[in-house]
Amino acid sequence: MTIARYLQRLQRYLASLPFRKFSLTSQIDRDEYAISAESECIRFDVSDLKRGLYFLSIKHENDQPLTGPRLLVARPHFETSDHIYTFVRRDQREFFGTVLIVNDIEAINFYPSKLPCKITINDCSLRRINSFARDYVYGETFVRWKIFGPSWTFERGKQELKDSLSRWLKGGTDDSYATWWRLYGEIPQAELTRQMEAAAHWGEDLKSDSSLPTFSIILPVYKTPLNYLKRAVDSVAQQTYPYWQLCICDDGSASSDISSLLAEYEGNDSRISVVVNETNEHISAASNLALSQADQEYVAFLDHDDYLAPDALYQMAVTIRQSPELGLIYSDEDVVDPDDRPINPHFKPDWNFDLERSINYACHFLVIRRDLVVACGGLRVGYEGAQDFDLILRVSEGLGRSEIGHIPKVLYHWRAAEGSTAQDSAAKPYASDAGVQALQDHLDRQKIPAVASKAEIPTTYRIQYDQPTPSPSVSILIPTHNHLRVLRNCVDKLLERTIYDNYEVIIIDNRSDDPETIGYLEAVTSARVRVIRYPEVFNFSAINNFAVDHSSADVVVLLNNDTEVCNGDWLHELVSQAYRPDVGAVGAKLFYAEDRIQHAGVLLGMGPDRVAAHAFKGFHKDEVGSLARTRLVQEYHAVTGACLAVRRKKYLEVGGLDEDNLAIAFNDVDFCLKLSEAGYLNIWTPYAQLYHYESYSRGYDVTEEKRDRFLQERDYMRKRWEGRLGLDSYYNPNLTRDFDNFSLAWPPSSWRYERSDG
Repeated sequence: MTIARYLQRLQRYLASLPFRKFSLTSQIDRDEYAISAESECIRFDVSDLKRGLYFLSIKHENDQPLTGPRLLVARPHFETSDHIYTFVRRDQREFFGTVLIVNDIEAINFYPSKLPCKITINDCSLRRINSFARDYVYGETFVRWKIFGPSWTFERGKQELKDSLSRWLKGGTDDSYATWWRLYGEIPQAELTRQMEAAAHWGEDLKSDSSLPTFSIILPVYKTPLNYLKRAVDSVAQQTYPYWQLCICDDGSASSDISSLLAEYEGNDSRISVVVNETNEHISAASNLALSQADQEYVAFLDHDDYLAPDALYQMAVTIRQSPELGLIYSDEDVVDPDDRPINPHFKPDWNFDLERSINYACHFLVIRRDLVVACGGLRVGYEGAQDFDLILRVSEGLGRSEIGHIPKVLYHWRAAEGSTAQDSAAKPYASDAGVQALQDHLDRQKIPAVASKAEIPTTYRIQYDQPTPSPSVSILIPTHNHLRVLRNCVDKLLERTIYDNYEVIIIDNRSDDPETIGYLEAVTSARVRVIRYPEVFNFSAINNFAVDHSSADVVVLLNNDTEVCNGDWLHELVSQAYRPDVGAVGAKLFYAEDRIQHAGVLLGMGPDRVAAHAFKGFHKDEVGSLARTRLVQEYHAVTGACLAVRRKKYLEVGGLDEDNLAIAFNDVDFCLKLSEAGYLNIWTPYAQLYHYESYSRGYDVTEEKRDRFLQERDYMRKRWEGRLGLDSYYNPNLTRDFDNFSLAWPPSSWRYERSDG
């Protein structure tokens, strides 16, 4: 064992030593607190504590499960969560968290629940964290140990051990992308040699092999640092696939060093041609001038400070030979620092038109059939900063989904040079304006009645679709059995906050026998709210099918009774998406009570059951996630039925939910796949937001009976959708299928090379 390992063990031991304890229990002024609203808190004075990081423990008893407990620190004029770290729930009786105390913090405010409850605080204490533990707190190792303790699951521990062993056997020392790239991204020299031999064999009789693709690479240059420019050109010259031409336009650099370097390249390789603009005409005009020199079948685009992987053109050629119908192809890419060290990967989904309309994720490495580029007029002047986004939109309008390909390999290295959008997406603010205009032009050309605008994150976009006038009618279907606490919160907040006008609420009462619940159902009945009775045993699919039969609305929304509407225009957003002719189901962004993401779309073939899992589950609600996907409208193969909107006629067209085989689990996934099979897209939108106090009504599948039923439904899904539950096309084979956090796979399923250096 290395000295570093011994030191790490010693640090872990020192971090676990007892801390000095500061009890706050004496400040509790009553035996029981009745919490009636989420704004009520229990206050603990900490003004006498010294500065430092403290570990907090709150032990309690409560009559109802707490929903969304929060901690805030009180400063003289405001509250903030800035000094609260990794505050998490361990179980129903104790909370752990860390709090940084600074000079002006007066108190810790504990907000127990967003729903009414009664709570007794048995103990509240702070322990000063020593410097060793501080490293573990900020690195989360220590906190994870404290949170999960012995309940840390065997499966997750086994998977982490497997990943660590895989890295260790191949010489990996950490789980960074740099290590991943060294192990699985870099291509062995033997494979590069094999590719060159294969390409040479293909080209032995170039004229007779009509399936041999040739590429014109467009490279606009403007005042590029010489080392970056040389790296870019060399990356083309060193391709394992030799059938290319490099068309360079020097866009008024007015640099003798650049001119000399480009002239040298042009003189040494007949495949390289250089044209010069006397003045700087910007990237679109420069690219078009370079494009005018192109005479190969496909056009590829390279920025002057980036570079290609050595097999970029070979992989494109292989893909085109296998699928000659492709007109537009893109690959994965990564971001590298100024010294070519890998920083961050962009592992992309297969073609996802709604995501592309939200962010230009296709971007690099982009290859398009030249006749398509010429037919649409090349790059448009005036769209600088979003010229490639505009081009992708225009070209893709004339292509079917089967004519757009994705290669899930990193074939392009995007340099994070100072002032580049790879380093800071806000570095070129004009790019967002150009992107909005390009997107609006696209909508207008397609005659889609909608308005494009900027989204929250730079260079991301939102489309707001028009609705018919008058507004489509909507039935919101809420099954329930007792559980007045969550039902009242769901219905009351929905009625209070929803600004959409043409809707009704249909509550489906499934044999409630609680007098208070029955009284509420009678009291809430109105012109807006109907209550219908479903007297049979609980069957989520049958209940919703029953409710749809009792509705005549244009749109139905399946809604769990343990949800709470967050934004007033949630229903408008769902309906506007559901009314699109090509859209089937529409899902919302759901949060746990603790402000963690519960649902941001469904991924197929994920998790231990390899059926389905929720994307980004457990992320903080403000995290952006991979490719900013937690903030953008996009396609998924499925969305959760906890909040799902669909045109009623489409619901009936595919037979609704499967009440015979999927009474409880996976019925929403099955329903969405049936819509997909019928030719519809399923859409997830982050602009309809709700809390989801998950499984309050039914509970979790912990009894033997419930578990057996779950396994039966899981097996049915595997058999029914055997061909669809492989790797999700909206995911990426370089990412793990064991968890839903978009983390790296060790090794990736797309990896097939053995390292030759041991």
